[in-house]
Amino acid sequence: KNVDFKYLNSDMEIFEELNLKIEKGSHTIITGTNGTGKSTLLGLLAGVFYPNAGKVYAGSEKLGFVGPNPLIFTMSLRDNLMYGNKNHRSDKEIIDMVNKFKLFEDSIQINLDIKVDNKSLSSGQMQKIAFIRVLLSDAEVLFLDESTSNLDEETKAMIFNLLLDSTLTIVNSTHDIDSFKKYTHHYKIELYRGKRLLKKVV
Repeated sequence: KNVDFKYLNSDMEIFEELNLKIEKGSHTIITGTNGTGKSTLLGLLAGVFYPNAGKVYAGSEKLGFVGPNPLIFTMSLRDNLMYGNKNHRSDKEIIDMVNKFKLFEDSIQINLDIKVDNKSLSSGQMQKIAFIRVLLSDAEVLFLDESTSNLDEETKAMIFNLLLDSTLTIVNSTHDIDSFKKYTHHYKIELYRGKRLLKKVV
């Protein structure tokens, strides 16, 4: 509500008197060219950034994030999938999710103790791990920032269907809006005379 934001030691206002309401259970898409502030807007909504003026109100503290470069640690597959997750999940629950996302192409027996890192996994596998983390954590609000940039069309479709079946509130910054067949609202950030305007498209 009436949010102003600029980065530390910068004179350039990224947003001025920004107003946006995200409905619970909705899928809101944010588009705009590079540098218009899509990732900054997600950061404000997620509480990563604090506004210089105005307020950001959240109906949940159970937040999840999937970006183009997921964090992968040199540790077991289980530890990577459960990173940041305070919930207990059985090995069966984890393996079921691994198989649902087709993390491994071959029908192999999943060894959750196998050590992985960002060199042993493809970029697509790393993004799948990020999605699995979120769904295992019971997040209620999911922020997506170019989250499917490294995925093939079949995997994109599978993930979109899983998200559609969920009760998640999704805020999705993307250049690839055509891949998302169903969404609730679409906002576009435009630059006009040096200012960023948030326009509702749908």
